[in-house]
Amino acid sequence: MGGGAGARRSLLGRLCALALRGAVPSVCAVCSAPRRDAGGGGVCGRCWAEALRWDAARSCARCGLPDPGRECPDCRRWPGGPPDGAPRLPGRTVAWGLYAGSLRGILRAYKLGAQDLIAAPLARRLAGAAVEAGLDRQVDLVVAVPSTRSRNRRRGFDPAPLLADELSRHLRRPRRTALRRRRDGPPQSALGAAERAANAAGVFSARGVAGRRVLLVDDILTTGATVASATGALLLAGAASVDALVAARTPDSGAHAPAEA
Repeated sequence: MGGGAGARRSLLGRLCALALRGAVPSVCAVCSAPRRDAGGGGVCGRCWAEALRWDAARSCARCGLPDPGRECPDCRRWPGGPPDGAPRLPGRTVAWGLYAGSLRGILRAYKLGAQDLIAAPLARRLAGAAVEAGLDRQVDLVVAVPSTRSRNRRRGFDPAPLLADELSRHLRRPRRTALRRRRDGPPQSALGAAERAANAAGVFSARGVAGRRVLLVDDILTTGATVASATGALLLAGAASVDALVAARTPDSGAHAPAEA
């Protein structure tokens, strides 16, 4: 990304953070409307209400892809077989919403400076989705997918671990820093599905999960490449099972990949 665009986005993040902390009139981080409900964090009630919800009954159970048809195109990319460390999909994937409309704006605001106010209400909704799906009764540990060091430095925080910290309190399950990135790579958002898979392969190592049922947490799932790579590493480290919980699933795994924030 060019320096000018990065500076503009950094400035946007700082302005958003200042606005949400009361230095300027209190407005929604997504639509700029006045906020009347403090329980929504930095987001107004209307934007939360208009978020498109993910429908488990109409989505692939393994990767969460909406309306996958007779054979899910995303699931065909990943192998089965023993846990040899190769990328593989979780046993189940649950999402709170679809990465579109107001939820797209909510997650962009979360990554661009409003994380302190959005993390708690977003994690509360994620916890509700986990309970509704029965995941809360099937996991021992909460583990977040770590982002790259370079993007964490630019943002000033790591999105998925912050959500996982909040989520662990709601679910009353410990959060463990079990995944480590072996290398940084190009942003997944700049790559197609096959390139994403190659970029994510072997990128994680894991520890401290032997015999444990893991709930893997991430903010956005597009093709499943990053989650599959993390799942393979966790299974190789001895995890008894891995299920995934994400804030948003993209409606189309190839055509509308989110820009990296």
